[in-house]
Amino acid sequence: MKKNLVFVAAAIAVVALVAFAVVRSNKTAAPPSVAETATMPAAAPAPAPAAMTDAPRIDQAELKALVDSNNVTLLDVRDADAYLASHIPGSLQIPLSRVEGEVPYLPKEKPIVAYCTCPHDEAAVEAVQILEHAGVRGSRALRGGLQEWTRLGYPTATGRN
Repeated sequence: MKKNLVFVAAAIAVVALVAFAVVRSNKTAAPPSVAETATMPAAAPAPAPAAMTDAPRIDQAELKALVDSNNVTLLDVRDADAYLASHIPGSLQIPLSRVEGEVPYLPKEKPIVAYCTCPHDEAAVEAVQILEHAGVRGSRALRGGLQEWTRLGYPTATGRN
């Protein structure tokens, strides 16, 4: 009986040590306190993906001159609700997911400029890449998108016009 008691005590000790090790390895750091959070530096915005920086771009002022001279085809690659809320007058609304299928129907006698409201113009850049892949040369993405256009006080429209 004494032998069994020693065996049980040893088994309990092993189980306790294993449980302690498991609990200790699964322990996560406590979240920062409010005071610690207030003193933490703000996170920098994520850099644009490398593929996004190589696409042809157009500056706001250059696009404004093309719009004023009616010498550009504008592609708003956002969804219909965003387009209806605000867009550059004269823009064609074609969601990014449909750009490839619409290439044959796009007017190609003028340069095509795509725009969106993405932080790094990702959707516009992707639209330009689709157009270039389909053989449409000279298309560009609007640097700063609709937000910058609006910030500069350039005209916008709402609804379907």
